[in-house]
Formats: sequence, structure tokens, C-alpha cells
Amino acid sequence: MNKDINKVAVVGAGIMGHGLAQVFAQAGYEVSLVSRTQKTLDRASVLIESSLNTMAQEGLIERGQISEIIGRITPTMSVEEGAHDADIAIETVVEDREAKKEIFAQLDAICPPRTILASNTTTLNIFDFVEVSRPDKLLLAHWYVPPELIPLVDVVRGPQTDEASIELMVGILKKMGKRPVVFKRYTSGYVVSRFQIALQRELYYLLDNDYLTPEDIDEAAKFGLALRMMVVGVVQRFDFGGLDLSTRSLEKPSIQLTPPDYKPRKIFELVREGHLGVKPGRGFYDYKGRSEAELCHERDVRLIHMLKAVQSLKDTGPIR
Repeated sequence: MNKDINKVAVVGAGIMGHGLAQVFAQAGYEVSLVSRTQKTLDRASVLIESSLNTMAQEGLIERGQISEIIGRITPTMSVEEGAHDADIAIETVVEDREAKKEIFAQLDAICPPRTILASNTTTLNIFDFVEVSRPDKLLLAHWYVPPELIPLVDVVRGPQTDEASIELMVGILKKMGKRPVVFKRYTSGYVVSRFQIALQRELYYLLDNDYLTPEDIDEAAKFGLALRMMVVGVVQRFDFGGLDLSTRSLEKPSIQLTPPDYKPRKIFELVREGHLGVKPGRGFYDYKGRSEAELCHERDVRLIHMLKAVQSLKDTGPIR
């Protein structure tokens, strides 16, 4: 069935949408990138071109491919224009039930009966409220920023999603070099976001109470946590540490964790002051006037180096 997929519609060109358009265009698909505003489409074009230039610089693509890839992406402010002939339609709009319900109703009415309808939502169970005439072709395909580089994609079936739709999406993702994991049913936050939420509570506590600077916390996470995760993950780590030690620490906890109802302070202070992160140039870090495209370029170069190192390993699966 993969050979019958020619066009992908991406609805929403914000944080995730431009990266999704790029990754499908790189794989050779025609892509419609839909947004309500020209400003968002213009920003998406700048970030796509910057990302492709970074990839060419690092040898992931040929520089001569850039114009071809960009040429496969058609920006539009019309859902009907973008989706009327799509084989796959992916929504990546704001995390709001009514907004998503409206988009899927539009897509269901506009797209051909063959079209798979997918959502990139992180926190909403679309199977509870989205109404479409093709529930067998409704699924979740949840990506991670930046989707053009991060291999992981969460694929989730709904109560009525048929196996053919799941297999088709998984096959396309693998063809593009992604690493899909298939959930038996929906759970809010999937794997990574659930871990991140637990981590966030602890790092907010450490920052609010001035135990460490943001730089110190990131240093600890990179060289104490993430490095080991790349080899033994988060489950196999217990085998190497000894399950007996883990059960003892569960029976007699020696570390008092931050309560689930802890209310962070520092992050809200930053938001009130307009320091929202990379886009405006300051968040927990001060980016000294550097542009969003420049900062994303540096992030992506480092991610590409990490990906190359991981791919150089003979086996990235569990140690057996």
C-alpha cells in the first residue's frame, strides 16, 4: 500500500507542522502545509530552509536536493485546497478539543474515502470526541521536536482503527528512517512526555529553591542521565543496578520527592516578564539576541552529531 501514498496534508504549520512537512517532503511525498495565517507559513518556510541547509552542511542530504524538497511543499491557508486529494492528513493544531474536532470534521468531509486521518496530539484522546465517517482510518501519530531529526514516533490505534491503517503508517515511518512504537491503546503523554512531566516537577523544585543553576541541571541531565539512557534505556538500567536494590529503595525510600501538587514559581515569573524561550530570545537562558533560526541550526547540528554516533553502534537494541 505504501506505493499508493503520494500526497500528505499537514494541517498546522507551527511548532511541529513545518518539521512534519519537511520530513515527508524529504521522503519524496508531495506535501500541503496548511495554516490560518500567512505569517505562520512565512516563518515555516524560513525554518524549513534553515533546517535543510543544516542537513546539507552535515552531509545528511545533498545541497542540490534542497530546492527539490522545498518544491514538494505547497503552503496554503485553505484546508480544502490542501487536503482534497491527500492520501494522509495529519493535524498538528493547538491542543484544544473543539479546534481538533472542527479540523477532523473538515478533513473527513474534504478528503477522499481512502485518506488516513492522523493526529499529532500529546494530551487529548481524540477517540473520545472526534467524529468521522471512517473510524477505521483514524489514528494517532505523535512526533517529537524537531520531527525531521528525532526518530521516535508514537503510533496509537483507536477502538475502531483497523490493522491495515496501523501497518500502513508504521511502514511509511520505517521507510523514512523513523522508529515507531505502537501503543495497544491511548494513554495521555505516551512514554516520553510522561517521563518529562515527572522530571519537570523535580527540576522546577531545584530551580525555585536555588539549589542549582539551569546550566548545572542540564549538565547533570546530559552527562549523568541521558548518556546512560542511550545505552540501557530506563527499564534495563534496573537489571544492571540489581532488582533487589530497586525493591529495597521502594520499600524504604531514602529520597523525598517533590509532591505532585507542587506549584512552580520561576517559570511563571519568566512568562509574566515575556521571557518565553528561544523564539523571543530569552527564557531560562539568555540567547543574547540570536535568531530562532540560528539557535535551531546549532541545536540541530548537535542532534545530528548525536544521531550519527548512535547509528554507528552495531546494535541500539537491548543488551542481551
